[in-house]
Amino acid sequence: MQRFISVDDISQDTLNNVQVVLVSMSNPVSGEKDTASDGYIPGAVKIDLDAEGSDHCGDLPHTLLSAQAMATLLGGLGISASTTLLLYDNYGLFCAPRLWWMLKALGHQRVCVLNGGMPAWKAKGLPVSQSLKSLESIEPVQYLAQPQADWFCNSDGVVNALDNPDVTILDARSRPRFNGEVAEPRAGLRSGHMPGAVNVPFTELLTANKSLASSDTLKSYFSNANIRLEQRLLCSCGSGVTACIVGMAALECGAQQVTVYDGSWAEWGAGNTFPVVTKHG
Repeated sequence: MQRFISVDDISQDTLNNVQVVLVSMSNPVSGEKDTASDGYIPGAVKIDLDAEGSDHCGDLPHTLLSAQAMATLLGGLGISASTTLLLYDNYGLFCAPRLWWMLKALGHQRVCVLNGGMPAWKAKGLPVSQSLKSLESIEPVQYLAQPQADWFCNSDGVVNALDNPDVTILDARSRPRFNGEVAEPRAGLRSGHMPGAVNVPFTELLTANKSLASSDTLKSYFSNANIRLEQRLLCSCGSGVTACIVGMAALECGAQQVTVYDGSWAEWGAGNTFPVVTKHG
């Protein structure tokens, strides 16, 4: 199944055969809240990455749920492993790819992301509902997870990649954050980046309308950045969310081995455990 779908390819028949999922979270950089004022794609259910969509047992903001916790969450929303899912977010393209990545790690096959999200939906003049699907109308089902390795890695995976010439680390944060020229939006984190990492700000992969750029444009971008897509790619960001945009863009361009560092800079930049460099050394 394709990873992205355009609003131009959405029909009522499409909507009749998918479960729409709004992927929600606040923007940690701008502080912008994701609110109900945007309305909803009709029939949507919601997963909030700031709340039930992440594991909050530790100190990190968006830790991957266990397979069992994820299966319980999905099953409670009436989603089984065979349900076709259409994911979107209210920003255009921001946090929906994170849930796509989580679902792939769970073994879910039939899932795609609405390219351009709610802004593209509204620009097309498609109907908007003022409410989500009623939870009372949802019949829980059993979700049978089939966890897949290598979609995510922990800090050990990054440490092992630092001196491996066959792995390229891609950092989705802004250039000032990557270079250590500005403070991190999360208090207590060091500024800078992992040794040898390549900066791929996720915003540079998007169009002015906050949709993912075309495959040809993305391929040119990766080529100009001297990123070899045939290598294993390890994607990081602030908390493991926008790294998934970079990861999906690489997959769209033919990359075969792409992993997301779950803890990302929220873990790597905390304390003095891991090496950090800046633009000036």
